[in-house]
Amino acid sequence: MNWKLSTVVLVVFFLCTVSTGYAAVITGEAQIFSTYSLNTGNLDYGTSLRLKWNPSLSNQYYFKADVLLKYKDENNYSPIRWNEFYIQGVGTPADNIDFKLGYFQLTWGASDMFSPVDNVNPRPFAASLSKDSSDDKIPILGLDLEWYVNNDWSIEIVYQPAFESDFIPAYVEKQLLGYQIAPATGLNPSTMTINYQAQNPVVSFTDPIWAVRARGKVGNVDTAVSFYKGYFLSPFPYQTEVTVNQDGSSTANVDVGYPGKKVLGLEFQGEIPGVDGVTFRGDVALIIPEHWANRISTHQGDGTTTLTTVDIFDQPYWKASLGFDYTADDKTYYNLIFMLGNPYEEGQDVSPYLFLRLEKPSKNDKWKPYLNSALSIEDGSMLNVLGVDYKPQDNWTVSFTYSIASGGSTTKLGRAGSALSLGIRYVF
Repeated sequence: MNWKLSTVVLVVFFLCTVSTGYAAVITGEAQIFSTYSLNTGNLDYGTSLRLKWNPSLSNQYYFKADVLLKYKDENNYSPIRWNEFYIQGVGTPADNIDFKLGYFQLTWGASDMFSPVDNVNPRPFAASLSKDSSDDKIPILGLDLEWYVNNDWSIEIVYQPAFESDFIPAYVEKQLLGYQIAPATGLNPSTMTINYQAQNPVVSFTDPIWAVRARGKVGNVDTAVSFYKGYFLSPFPYQTEVTVNQDGSSTANVDVGYPGKKVLGLEFQGEIPGVDGVTFRGDVALIIPEHWANRISTHQGDGTTTLTTVDIFDQPYWKASLGFDYTADDKTYYNLIFMLGNPYEEGQDVSPYLFLRLEKPSKNDKWKPYLNSALSIEDGSMLNVLGVDYKPQDNWTVSFTYSIASGGSTTKLGRAGSALSLGIRYVF
């Protein structure tokens, strides 16, 4: 939604609801944040203000507006972002049916970190392991309808008549394309100038993206099975023209698009019998991609041209996440997750990881030091984040983190580098 138009719509709706007695309290949070890269010396900073407004229109209809006003010194895809903007019906049009219509976010999957079943909402790029980054989503325009078949099972249907992609900063997209093109051409990606243009898929009211999910209980385990028919939310190259210069540098003009995909998903969570306090969560996704190849033409300085075709997607593949978490009597929290594939890996690039989170809050809950640690089982690279949250008052939080990567700049996690981050949040 165009942010100027949506702002006008919100103001008009606000005036109408206030005038008819449907006003609601506005809640939200404000924060400032900064990150300093120890590898590059770059300092990123910004501020944000999030406002939530959820008035009741009747005993069955509700309106929700969740808007984020954000300034960031770079990679800010929009200064005004609608997180959600929709009408919700509860027990309507039938007693056992709920719906949402508008711009909304959905969470599919049981995993604590980056579920492979969660394919509906795109995301802005993030290189951190924080919960805020994993929860950050871009809303979609559509209809979400859930039919409660009985007390244990429901069927949810999502209809999306417009395509929305992930937000990836241009410099990150160029780096990713460089790493994809370099192996096929034998060129150095660091001396490659990349220009690219994207072609969005054709999605409409008559040719939508859609998904369906059935969820309920199997014994004492919360279970869901789902099917998604749509597109990859990040682009992939399909045609590349590379010109090699006399000095060894090169220029690549790349056409990128969004391959179609189907996803069969299984999600489950429950408690281990006989082991108090231990919870397991898991998601498994079988991804069936459209066949997709990158046709590369490399023009050498001597006038010769080499043609290479690289298959990016040529067969189905699996992604998964399986985790266990436990909270001890002293409030120490342990969370161990095995992940097959991270959010930026698809097809042949999918690889295994281990993720560990430890939290140890103080007795008065004012201090919460924690460790987030990710290990690539494939190449041994690691990313460790040491952090602490301090709450001087209930509605104030000060957060400090130090992240350090190991394994080298060409490894899975080593390229993340090391950084210091500071954030202050106020909730009202």
